[in-house]
Amino acid sequence: MSSTPDTLPRISRPDVDSVLVGVLNAGGGEGQEAVADAVVSHWRSVEWPQGLVSVNCFTSTQNGQVLTYEQWASEETLQKSLLNESGFRAAPGAAAGSGGLVPYRLYQVVRGTAVSDPPPPARSFPVAAFPMEGHEAARRWIADLLASEEAAAGADRAYPGAIAANIHIALDGGSVLIFSEWLSAEEAITHMQIVTKAMLMDVGNSEDDLGSLYVHHATLTR
Repeated sequence: MSSTPDTLPRISRPDVDSVLVGVLNAGGGEGQEAVADAVVSHWRSVEWPQGLVSVNCFTSTQNGQVLTYEQWASEETLQKSLLNESGFRAAPGAAAGSGGLVPYRLYQVVRGTAVSDPPPPARSFPVAAFPMEGHEAARRWIADLLASEEAAAGADRAYPGAIAANIHIALDGGSVLIFSEWLSAEEAITHMQIVTKAMLMDVGNSEDDLGSLYVHHATLTR
């Protein structure tokens, strides 16, 4: 694998079929950095399983969590990896988050139009997961959410600092994950408080579902 200080995550890679997302509760501060470093060190020290394309690691700015976002070339190789010990389970000094390890597939990318093309590097990553009752319910919820956004704010999505909202559906249909990319935390927070909160309430969710803000810690690629 390769990694340099300027290696950044590529969420919508064309060579990725499925992703594996996990959250570790690390307690914040030095403990959070130590857990994130342990995840990265693990994947640098072992032979990668077949099909693993990249490992991306993020730290929360709010609640001491470490998020891992593994990208896999196929669902088959991802599912096979779940039978073996992973970097997520190997990280010391942390407890698994309530969601555990969840396999997803990227379903839709909604891009902001107020940034250049190609966009500058993202510096803030809002992440939120929503429980669903199957694939049909998940697709319907996404359509309703985006329709609510367009009705309230228009279809151009020229939000300052917005790069993309990467919408995933769990392989079992049990949840939707929205993994967004923003130029800054300040712009992301403003959008979440003004636009996202209203969208969620419109489709029956609450502001408690806004999720967490993360910053990029490291990316390793094959």
